[in-house]
Amino acid sequence: MTQRLYLLDSMLSSFDAVVTACEPDRDAFLIELDQSAFFPNKGGQPCDVGTVGEAVVSDVNERGEHLLHRADRAIPVGTAVHCELDFARRFDIMQQHTGEHLLSYCAWRLFGAQNVGFHCALSYATLDLDKAVGHEGIAEIERLANRLAAENAAVTAKIYETEEDLKGIPLRKHAEGLEAPIRIVTIEGSDACTCCAPHVRRTGEIGQLKIIDAIPYKGGTRCTFLCGMRALSHAQQMQDTVSAIALKFSTAREQAEAAVQKQADELSETKRALRQAYAALDEYLANALKAEAETVNGTKLIVKTLESVDAKRLRNLAGATMTEHALTVLFSDTGDRVSYLLASNGVKTDMGVLIGAVNAAFSGNGGGRGTLAQGSAKKPSGMAETVEGLKTYFRNVLLHG
Repeated sequence: MTQRLYLLDSMLSSFDAVVTACEPDRDAFLIELDQSAFFPNKGGQPCDVGTVGEAVVSDVNERGEHLLHRADRAIPVGTAVHCELDFARRFDIMQQHTGEHLLSYCAWRLFGAQNVGFHCALSYATLDLDKAVGHEGIAEIERLANRLAAENAAVTAKIYETEEDLKGIPLRKHAEGLEAPIRIVTIEGSDACTCCAPHVRRTGEIGQLKIIDAIPYKGGTRCTFLCGMRALSHAQQMQDTVSAIALKFSTAREQAEAAVQKQADELSETKRALRQAYAALDEYLANALKAEAETVNGTKLIVKTLESVDAKRLRNLAGATMTEHALTVLFSDTGDRVSYLLASNGVKTDMGVLIGAVNAAFSGNGGGRGTLAQGSAKKPSGMAETVEGLKTYFRNVLLHG
């Protein structure tokens, strides 16, 4: 059994202990100590890392009442060791976890929403609420949490030996299945809930709390948030991004959104005009294609290579060439790639069969069935010869199919 020092002092960054067990585990060793301040992987957050004597600890997990420190070397049982935590990592995680308590309290206080899930990664954290909360509600939760954090209230942890001792304590959340003794983390003047993890000493140490995303999740809301230096780094990154956008538009940061919107409006208008121009061009191209069609066994056959025509336009063009009996095969040369589309009307052979010959000729990939098939390939050398060979193949299909 390992005495959990982090339960009593979250700010403990170093301690002395005695090795009580050491066993090999693949390319590492699992070391157990008589006492430890290393928090294991549990409660939705990653473990502490650091050193045990000369051994580097990269992972910590529970095995019943025991803590197993995964280390890069063995230490003999009975050895007295000095241990150090990577306290920068510990403090960062404590900021996120205490921030989660404060955000959960604010969601509960403002909207009656319960925290039903928490996950803390090394670059972000998520909080799951059991109610849908809209954009304005999320902003309200964030504002209240930052205001309470600025009050620098005390954050304390206390272990209660019996359920009777807990009576009268207004808990926001009592984790299911927990039995006494139970550890309660309290934020003075606001939150109190069951929790086994380390926390900062005062809410001011959380730093800024920033909810960077909120999405619907399982009927409720999943909030992604950052606290402390994570929130600062995010704010700096966002400022740099807005500054770069503003510089592109030769405007002030405050006008960047308006500048982007103006360009978006202009782009939409340009696209509309381009669609109209393409429609007129495609009408002309379709008429030209129909004029070039040859008749094979009563079917109009068109096999043509076009320059830089996208898949949607290929389909529209092919559709515009359809007559009572027609087979149109269009290729689009985009430089290093070629797209192709086969369309038919009144032709017995399935286009899913014919595209197999095109795929084979171009070493490409494509498919379809019935009257339509399409695909693409890397542009081959001698493309014109390949297309001419396929044209002969399609003539034979119409003659003998």
